[in-house]
Amino acid sequence: MTKSGEKKDKMDELVEIMFNLAINRDDLKKVISEVPKESDINPVTMEYEIQLLKILSVGWGISYFMGDHPDKNRLAHGFWNAIRDFSISVSKMTSSATGEDIDYFNILRERVDIYVQALNHFSDVKDPSTVIGPTFAKLCGNEEEAYSLVSGKAIFNSSILNVKNQLESANML
Repeated sequence: MTKSGEKKDKMDELVEIMFNLAINRDDLKKVISEVPKESDINPVTMEYEIQLLKILSVGWGISYFMGDHPDKNRLAHGFWNAIRDFSISVSKMTSSATGEDIDYFNILRERVDIYVQALNHFSDVKDPSTVIGPTFAKLCGNEEEAYSLVSGKAIFNSSILNVKNQLESANML
């Protein structure tokens, strides 16, 4: 096999790893199952929003950690194409169940805009999770609700860290 063929296989594998990292729900299930009973946060809303946040965090992690790496765009495009295909499936399934047209990928874009707008508003912060947490909590229905604030911050941080670890394992950093 040629070097470019090996590189393509490695990149395809890394795209798949990042995609699976973004859609894996194991850590999300734990967060949702531990929503305090006294919380006014709707667990269904939180589950929906936390999955969106996790997908976005993985995408951001790829772009952030790869910096000027020559394969950054290739990995990012592969990841977002896989997410787009996944979104089409989710949209079709949700639309058939609800009878309404749902565009999951467009919802992801809307969330990107919301989070970027919040980060731009607080551009002087050193730790973006301090903005992501409250923004996530607000999307869940109450920006001051402690559990959702901490959960959003934690999912963002763990997703970013997992991306970094995967990129290091693949010798991409």
